[in-house]
Amino acid sequence: MKKQYIFLFMIVVLFYMLYLVFSYKYNEYRINSYIEEITKLNQEIKSSITETEELIDYKTTLAYKNKLLKQEQWKKSRNEKVMYLTDEKKYKKFTNPDFIENYEKTIVKQVEIENDEIKNKSNFQKWIYFLFKKT
Repeated sequence: MKKQYIFLFMIVVLFYMLYLVFSYKYNEYRINSYIEEITKLNQEIKSSITETEELIDYKTTLAYKNKLLKQEQWKKSRNEKVMYLTDEKKYKKFTNPDFIENYEKTIVKQVEIENDEIKNKSNFQKWIYFLFKKT
């Protein structure tokens, strides 16, 4: 009977040792995976930091400031020639407030005429008009 107890005791000790080994391996795996996640996160943060530093360096250069001034405020350098696509007369014609009001009025009239044409039609004729623009 003593041998059986000793055998059972040895099995319990064996299972306990297996438990310790597996718990150690599991904790090691968790720690290693956490370390890998942290290193990936660090690499991503470092890459984003370098990108933002490069962007900041680029935005503080004179070339970038000159580019912004030329785009937003229409500045030009000393020896630079500007090419105008329209002349000043045409530009003023289309930016004139009277022209804009007249243009809006004509558009409103066209829409009203089109709505009057549509009101007197049947549903089938309306669909034909909307699909094919035929009267």
